[in-house]
Parts: sequence; structure tokens; C-alpha cells
Amino acid sequence: MPHVIKLKRDWKVLGLLAVDTIVFNATNARSTPALVLVVGFVALLASLYYVFYAMLGFARLYGLAFKNKRRLAGYMTVMTGFLLALQSIGELNSRDILVLLPLALIGYGYGLYARAPAGAPDA
Repeated sequence: MPHVIKLKRDWKVLGLLAVDTIVFNATNARSTPALVLVVGFVALLASLYYVFYAMLGFARLYGLAFKNKRRLAGYMTVMTGFLLALQSIGELNSRDILVLLPLALIGYGYGLYARAPAGAPDA
């Protein structure tokens, strides 16, 4: 019996790719209601999250192991989504990228620092 895709994550990815394909091939951004565009944007961000998560997993093959792959993939997705949103409304320029990248790095570092164990309690 051939192997069938059994992991929930694989089904999610295939479903997201189907939704992305349907939304972006069957709609025209100028004549489609805003709700359909928002659904497409959210589906695109979810797909990007899984792509970034897989890329971080593949990086392990090259010796780059990340402890917090989910958090890093989330930060990368949010940053990419913010840039896509700015570009889609025509407001993206180089200053936005120069401001967003350091802020994202600081936010990621702060998130790691906030989650770090405080150490052994004094007894």
C-alpha cells in the first residue's frame, strides 16, 4: 500500500496551497471584495510561515540548528507580511526596510530574553 500523506501538517500545507491557488488565480484585486483579499493575505502568511519553518529545518542539515524555530519563523512571517502589506498599498520604501529590520531583530532578541529561564532560585 503506498504511503499516504498522514501528518496533519502536510494536509494543512496542501490545503493552504489550494486556497492560495484558488484565491490568487480566480480573483481580480480591483473588483474583488476586501474580505476575499484579506482571506488571501492571511492564507499567504500562513503558507509563508510553513515555508520559513521548513527552511529553518533544512538549515539544520547544514549545521545551523535553531532552538526556537517556531518563534523565528513567526517573526520572519510577520516581517514579510508587513513588507507585503506596505508594498501592496504603494507605501514601501527603503527607509521602511531600514527601520523594520533592526526593530524585528530587537523584538526577536527581546522575545528570547523574556523567555529565558531566570536561573536557580536562591535558597
